[in-house]
Amino acid sequence: MGTIFLRPYQLSDAEQLLRLSLRNQLHFEYWMPVKPKPDSYTLPKQLERIEQMLENSLVDRSYAYGIFLTENNQLIGEVSAAFVERFPAETCMIGYQLDREHNGKGIMAEAVRQAAKLLFETHQFHRLRAEVMPENIGSIRVLEKVGFRREGLAKKSLYINGAWEDFILFALLKEEFAPG
Repeated sequence: MGTIFLRPYQLSDAEQLLRLSLRNQLHFEYWMPVKPKPDSYTLPKQLERIEQMLENSLVDRSYAYGIFLTENNQLIGEVSAAFVERFPAETCMIGYQLDREHNGKGIMAEAVRQAAKLLFETHQFHRLRAEVMPENIGSIRVLEKVGFRREGLAKKSLYINGAWEDFILFALLKEEFAPG
């Protein structure tokens, strides 16, 4: 078995999710166009968040997977699929975040690879998309390692941290994916 595994969240993950979010608050929020409200960083709000994620997956709206260390079941990040579009597109956009302590170890590339396998095989998507700010070199490397290809640049696409930011557009087709 590998270093990490993915699985949908369970309500019992709420405390770990809260600790992960608090420990990485500034790191995670830097990349978010819409920042969480201060009361998001409470156990009841994390329970609500997990309930909403589970409901969304049941109705094929979005999917969220916790990234757990195999050795101790510690939650260290998340890979999600949002903006689900079904026939005729069969596509979604993936996003991900990882505890800063685990950056640079190849963990996120493995997590995105595992998520892509789930999204293609279990959820029958045809195409996965991702958007990354050009300054986020680590995230770009993650996508390239998994086999995503650059498709273009969306100029001034989202307003983040007081400025309109460009995003590099990436995609991966089911027939291009090599599970590794």
